[in-house]
Amino acid sequence: MKTRVLASACLVVWIVSSCFTAAPRARQAATSGVAGIWVGHERQIEEHLRAAEVTSVEEIGTGVTRPRRAYVKPDEPFGSLVWKVLPPGRRGGYWESYKSEIAAYELDKLLEMRMVPPAVERSIRGETGAAILWLEGVASVKEKGGQVPTGAVWGKAIRKMQMFDNLIANRDRNAGNILIGQPGALILIDHSRAFATDKEIQKFERVDADLWDRMKQLTREDLNGALGRWLDDDAIDAIIERRNRMAALIDELVARKRAVLVLIR
Repeated sequence: MKTRVLASACLVVWIVSSCFTAAPRARQAATSGVAGIWVGHERQIEEHLRAAEVTSVEEIGTGVTRPRRAYVKPDEPFGSLVWKVLPPGRRGGYWESYKSEIAAYELDKLLEMRMVPPAVERSIRGETGAAILWLEGVASVKEKGGQVPTGAVWGKAIRKMQMFDNLIANRDRNAGNILIGQPGALILIDHSRAFATDKEIQKFERVDADLWDRMKQLTREDLNGALGRWLDDDAIDAIIERRNRMAALIDELVARKRAVLVLIR
């Protein structure tokens, strides 16, 4: 298989979230450091994504991969979802696939990150694609004037995002899909152009030590079990190779700077 090359500069994608409450609909309660509203309720959310009746579908009007919004009933625990129909293939020079959205969510679970919203495969009106939890009440960096959050409170989240994007070859971050909420927590969205067989990584200076420990422990068997339904062998091989290149860079940084300045806990 030819290497699939992803383009564009890597930016941050995030959205702050909150606790999943017992209220009729999932909503954003401002709770610092909590990952996603779905955490602890993954099975319920996944089942609703798969089985809820779709009452209408509308164009969103943004995004190069043309996502749509589907409204569902019942509207508990949520009333709408992101609908992406992108059969695996190359379009305009980019590798794209709705399956990459699902693979990102499954890998997030495997790494215990809880940063990628639930995504499942389903068919709607004769089309098969990714049904992804729609998150309410957030604005993008573009909508906020283009300023990406900075400062110590974002350090851990930024490191985890960079590591995850390196692992999955996600180069398609832009101001339109950087969604900002309460400092210190983030949700990573829009992965339909990820998991190319590009083996290059973006340079970095620090990593989240706990997440790196989990990444190092990933085996081919782990990846096959979690991602084999969504990715081919070449894509999984590329994940392992990128992880190996990350390890080599971390070893180099530790030798030059000391572990305490590179592996941040």
